[in-house]
Amino acid sequence: MSKKLQIDYIHIKEVKFGDSTALQDGVLTVNKEELLALASSELFGETDIKIASPGESCRILSIHDCMQPRCKADAPETTYPGIYGKLAPMGEGRTVALKGVLVSDIYYAKCNIKYYLDMGGETGKYSNFSRHYHVILDAKPAPGVSDESYCEALKYASLAINVFLAKLAIGLTPDETKTYEFGTPVGPGPDGKPLPKVAYHVVHMASHDTWNFLYYGQSALNFLPIVVQPTEILDGAMIWRYWEPNYFLQEELYIKELLNRHGKDLEFVGVVFSNNVMKIDGKDTMGMISSTLLKETLGADCVIVNKSGMGHCQLDQALAFNWEQKMGMTCVMNLSAVSNDKPGDMLVISDPKIDAVINSGRNYDLHHPAVDRVIGEGSNVPSLMGIDTKEAFVHTTNFAYQGIWSQLGDCYVTTDADLPFAK
Repeated sequence: MSKKLQIDYIHIKEVKFGDSTALQDGVLTVNKEELLALASSELFGETDIKIASPGESCRILSIHDCMQPRCKADAPETTYPGIYGKLAPMGEGRTVALKGVLVSDIYYAKCNIKYYLDMGGETGKYSNFSRHYHVILDAKPAPGVSDESYCEALKYASLAINVFLAKLAIGLTPDETKTYEFGTPVGPGPDGKPLPKVAYHVVHMASHDTWNFLYYGQSALNFLPIVVQPTEILDGAMIWRYWEPNYFLQEELYIKELLNRHGKDLEFVGVVFSNNVMKIDGKDTMGMISSTLLKETLGADCVIVNKSGMGHCQLDQALAFNWEQKMGMTCVMNLSAVSNDKPGDMLVISDPKIDAVINSGRNYDLHHPAVDRVIGEGSNVPSLMGIDTKEAFVHTTNFAYQGIWSQLGDCYVTTDADLPFAK
């Protein structure tokens, strides 16, 4: 049975504060008090809403999540089901989205990796997120609140703002429509032979309560590998809880590419998700189970194996790659930023059997200019300790600069290429 998802986009040309929240002719006006009321929680201490604009001399610290405002047009109350909205299957029907604006969160909990973003200048051009306006939730935890509770409250508040803004688009004529359909039967290729059956396997990091992902609200900790509907992922069924910006799930480039090529030069047979585990025997077992699902359940001839995580997930990937090859499936692996000017940078595996690898990004040392405004001061970005973040400095982008590349493969060079950088 096929699932058809339609996403209607309204292009946002400007975001500003005003007396009431409204969307007209591409201009999004935000009433700060309305958004503060939506985000209110006894788990927060100080809370504020800020706006950052493309090209602005502004540096955002500890910017961990960025999400495009979206909601289900016919049932807004089910948006992000099990996490924010009521439980309902996702991946079909009509979803509305605001393109060119993101709801972004400042993350104050303790974390050894925190990101920052420049909205303008030369460094602004190294992140696709500087192409977007940002409606920023700047909420500090109240005294005594645990990191886990703060993290959960911040995500819920951010999604409340996300859906509230997206609902403004329900009755508007879209500027752009994209349709994705999964499960339609395909015939032979131009040569009369069956198209190759291609599956997608992703290892997502789920190591502890805050660095975790939720699938219909269920924590991935202790998950076994599962088959998921690809359009569900584009439609809010899965949410990262503070690892990568959820925008990279909303616009998951491998899923979109496979859906777009389905029936043309390949048959897209489905997606398997697994979570990384910390012990070698568990990693090997997860790889075997995932490969069995890919081979026996989905009937794949070929597999793209991807990951969102660091060294542990590279090892999970490598073991899965070997199992997939053992079971007769041709396999290719995506690794982001695994080589730089120095060979081996960030690469933690070395296996001659892994002979097909995509490199989807790299790191840079960038000169960051002085800026007029800093958002998120006091949020403690470990990599910037000892640096006056309003003044000029030189720093590597490695696990520091938000949006230069995604673990899943997005790169600032091509992501959101239709949105211009501000001059």
